[in-house]
Amino acid sequence: MNELEYAKMLEVPISSSSVEFKPTPRRKKDVKKQIINKVNNQTETTAQNPKKSIKDFFKKLQVKKPKVKKVQTESSVEITKGGFDVISMQVVAIFVLVVGIILTNIFFENSGMNNLMRAVFSKNEEVIEKHYTEFTALSPSKNGQVTLQDGVMTVSAGSVYSPCDGTIESVSKDGDFYVVTVSHSDSFTSVISGLESVYLSVGETVYSNVPVGYSSGITNVSMFSNDAILTGYEINDNKIVWLS
Repeated sequence: MNELEYAKMLEVPISSSSVEFKPTPRRKKDVKKQIINKVNNQTETTAQNPKKSIKDFFKKLQVKKPKVKKVQTESSVEITKGGFDVISMQVVAIFVLVVGIILTNIFFENSGMNNLMRAVFSKNEEVIEKHYTEFTALSPSKNGQVTLQDGVMTVSAGSVYSPCDGTIESVSKDGDFYVVTVSHSDSFTSVISGLESVYLSVGETVYSNVPVGYSSGITNVSMFSNDAILTGYEINDNKIVWLS
């Protein structure tokens, strides 16, 4: 006999009730604590390797661009072919021009092309046609005594100078001494003989205040106009004065 039957027999009032059992709600995780721990861990990683952390951060932000394939169209191919043809034609034209100039120089010396090339590339040489009286002439010695006789200036020992500016035309040897010819213009020259040493060589510029050479003995200096010795001058205060 169970309890229910025993209760009926004793006439004990019985009340029944239904009991519902609800599961105990689980405690939610502490989200705030998790966030704090995550931030702390991230801060420690950044402190240990800041460059790597920053790179990783920006990599996440980068957006990959879609790759675009280049398609070569027929028009681009035609343009490339056309450019190649133009360049080839230019190279051929230059080659033909060079060959033509070379052949012209060989077989036609006085052709128009040669004359044009001479006019463009050749240096125009200035021809000096000044008369000797237009030059300012000085004594061939700055310190020593100079005597003049029949157009020949005799210089005592020391440095010897050219009477006027000019260019060394020739340097020759006469026994133990040097002979130097200085060209002042097409028709005006000076000849210095009896030098023991020469300071300049052929083609170099001569100045009347710079020594041409040196002699420990007697040096003769003569001036010529069209191969004729000049005698119409005198020396006054280290200057040559033209008389006619």
